[in-house]
Amino acid sequence: MAGRVHYEDLIIDLYIFDRLERSSGNMSTAKLLFLFEEDLYKKNIIGSHYPMIRQQMGPYNSQIGAHIKNLALNGYLNHEKSYFDKIKKYTLIISKNSNTTKFLKNIDELIQENTKVFTILDEIINEFGKMNAEELKDYIYTLKEVGRFNISIKDYPMYEIILNPSDLKNPKSEFKLDEIWYDTVEVLLNPRILLRLKSGIKDIRYGKFTFSNVN
Repeated sequence: MAGRVHYEDLIIDLYIFDRLERSSGNMSTAKLLFLFEEDLYKKNIIGSHYPMIRQQMGPYNSQIGAHIKNLALNGYLNHEKSYFDKIKKYTLIISKNSNTTKFLKNIDELIQENTKVFTILDEIINEFGKMNAEELKDYIYTLKEVGRFNISIKDYPMYEIILNPSDLKNPKSEFKLDEIWYDTVEVLLNPRILLRLKSGIKDIRYGKFTFSNVN
């Protein structure tokens, strides 16, 4: 599928926020995702698709922040800016809302079909979900064998890839949407598509439907 969007990543992002008992920023969310991907990587399973890069605050990928911000701007997460003295800048603090839970309920069957992946994610959230970004970073730096080379994170060069799920060419299992689920999730996560669809249904009900409505 040309130009395929990894909606799997957005689903996993929303799942994390729905299960967390607190709000979270990009950095702590990224570290939970790293621990999740690291666990899956060792088991030859693909869940989310973020290549994790070594940065000053530990494993990160800028796509994570972009995805979370877009989900928040489209109403699937709550967000507010907060100033942090340690990094001397404002950052987004994110938490779930009713749309987060509603979306996940709409795709519960998909989640049940991928129990193996989401059970591991639940285990990561249960064990590490209450830690802040600094605590998660400290824990991750105690791990002796991580990523593609099974070495400590501090032994990876700065700004180099630590782990990339796409390295797994023949995974035992992979969370990947089939065409029907892909189209369903695309509609659910894209307010413009959903609005056009609802408008088209309304036009059909009132006898106003024309082929131009689907363009």
